[in-house]
Amino acid sequence: MHSLETMLALLNQQPLPLPRLETVPLHRLAGRVSAQTVRAGHDLPAFDASAMDGYAIAAHPERPLGPFALVGHVAAGDADPGMLAPGQAMRVLTGAPLPRGCQGVVAQEQARCDADGVHLAAPLCYGAHMRLRGSELARDAVLVERGERLKTLHIGLLAAQGLAVLPVFARPRIGVLSTGNELRAPGQPLAPGQIYDANRPQLLALLDSVGAEAVDLGSVADDPAATRARLREATELCDLIVSSGGASLGDADHVRDAVAALGAIAHWQVAIKPGKPFAFGHVLGKPFVALPGNPVAAAITFLLLARPLVRRAGGEHAPPQETVAYPLLDAADNPGPRRHFLRGRFVELDGIRHVQPFEQQGSAALATLAQAEVLLELPAQARLAAGNRVRCYPMG
Repeated sequence: MHSLETMLALLNQQPLPLPRLETVPLHRLAGRVSAQTVRAGHDLPAFDASAMDGYAIAAHPERPLGPFALVGHVAAGDADPGMLAPGQAMRVLTGAPLPRGCQGVVAQEQARCDADGVHLAAPLCYGAHMRLRGSELARDAVLVERGERLKTLHIGLLAAQGLAVLPVFARPRIGVLSTGNELRAPGQPLAPGQIYDANRPQLLALLDSVGAEAVDLGSVADDPAATRARLREATELCDLIVSSGGASLGDADHVRDAVAALGAIAHWQVAIKPGKPFAFGHVLGKPFVALPGNPVAAAITFLLLARPLVRRAGGEHAPPQETVAYPLLDAADNPGPRRHFLRGRFVELDGIRHVQPFEQQGSAALATLAQAEVLLELPAQARLAAGNRVRCYPMG
């Protein structure tokens, strides 16, 4: 049985198919993974510009308040306005290129203009309201790294550099298969002894949330031949296959044997609770992940173990899972030999954020999974008092 860290390291070492490339228009880039490092093609701003409506001033040491001779007017989009000599001013609008020799911009409400010229209410503040060339971004600065997932607010930055399209990695096609005679799809009538398949819709949604193209492979009965046939079909459709259920050692657990017949299970079992029967291998050359059948265990092992693999399959250089240490609101006990990941919530006490595990922690208890704000990691064979800090994985 592997530790969580060992299993993560093993998964990170597994070779994955190279993602395909696509060229995508700018407005559809949010959430996609850049296939190249993008650098600034020019300074931003590209020229010295006014940050507000007012007057560009070239100071005169003998007349700090003016009058300054008004020699022109420039608006956004105008060409080079030329040069100011000491004692001169130019009317400028927001975004307008500044004349050379300008030492600051005075807001229009802080100035008065008459037949003599421009008068200031206070001496010029040098550099005021000037957006200097390259002050935001210098040419050749990195805008987006290769393997970085683009945020919505990257789009304006890329547009400001004149980019209309960008090469990105194609979304990996990840198939999701459920196993079990007892499963019925939501919306279908239930016979005695049957349950609705919660895993497949949950995992499809989780895959969507990390930028994959989720492929619904349906469910398959607990039958060795049917399981092999469905896995074989999945390899023709998908870049990576995720199954839930059927990977333990029970009489009706046929996934491990089916995978062994078509490929191999490389690693099996991880020392966490819930989620021990996690497995990784390949089917006809395609990477394969087996998650536990219990819905909570399937979701938690996806978040902790499968999600980083899916991100890497999509070309993303994702950082390790963020963890934060918070104090426990109440004492917590884990007498077992495996680390226990508890669903919990945040509670404010005396202005300090604490964490509190829910009372119901069963592997099939979906209600507390839906309510969870955080996963608390309790070390094996640990008794922790209220106030002790525990490592937490935010669920947001």
